[in-house]
Amino acid sequence: MKRKYLWAVNPCLLAMLAPAAWAEDQMVVSASRSHRSVAEMAQTTWVIEGQELEQQVQAGKEIKDILAQLIPGMDVSSQGRTNYGMNLRGRSMMVMIDGVRLNSSRSDSRQLDSIDPFNIGHIEVISGATSLYGGGSTGGLINIVTKKGQQEKQVELQIGGKTGFNSRNDRDENIAAAVSGGTEQAFGRFSFSYQRYGGWYDGKGDEVLIDNTQTGLQYSGRLDVMGSGTFNIDDHQQLQLTAQYFNSESDGKHGTSQQ
Repeated sequence: MKRKYLWAVNPCLLAMLAPAAWAEDQMVVSASRSHRSVAEMAQTTWVIEGQELEQQVQAGKEIKDILAQLIPGMDVSSQGRTNYGMNLRGRSMMVMIDGVRLNSSRSDSRQLDSIDPFNIGHIEVISGATSLYGGGSTGGLINIVTKKGQQEKQVELQIGGKTGFNSRNDRDENIAAAVSGGTEQAFGRFSFSYQRYGGWYDGKGDEVLIDNTQTGLQYSGRLDVMGSGTFNIDDHQQLQLTAQYFNSESDGKHGTSQQ
């Protein structure tokens, strides 16, 4: 069982940008701890926008699978709960959420299983070594940028599921909801999402047991509760607060073969 808490306080200076430039340029914050356009980045940079990410998730893909497919030099992931063995350009990579690094000394390789895709606004990938966030990023870094609230009141609801019709356990289910709103001075977003995975079956209809080493997604549940708030201090300064509760656990059978 894994329980994870993330608390972040991120004060930042807002760049003065013309509306046309804001609309045309993709903005990243990872490489220099400030807002810069992709064209200004010295390192190779990719941005997976929210719409493209949503389309990939609806096709049944996990975050690590999407990155392996869309980012050149990213190793193909295993079908499990970890990103063990995934590298960028053959070297280790750092994973962050809103600029807060997730890599730890334990190297449990669960960084990409630390947030539900429902709460992701876009993903920034910087290729190449950087020392701004410490060690562990010789191959590059991945910054997962969460969705932020808007001044206008908005409500999101998502319900989904899929099955292979092999048995009553062969089904995945998910439900997610979010509400956001506020004023010109302060606004925020609160979300709740839950994903439940059923059993996996091979081409013969036999159940595939959970991997003993890195564990799998079968018979696992993922709960993600996240809240964020934005406070405009003045015309040039902004304070952002983010809090997350994430719980991922499995109750299936582990082994190498079905008896």
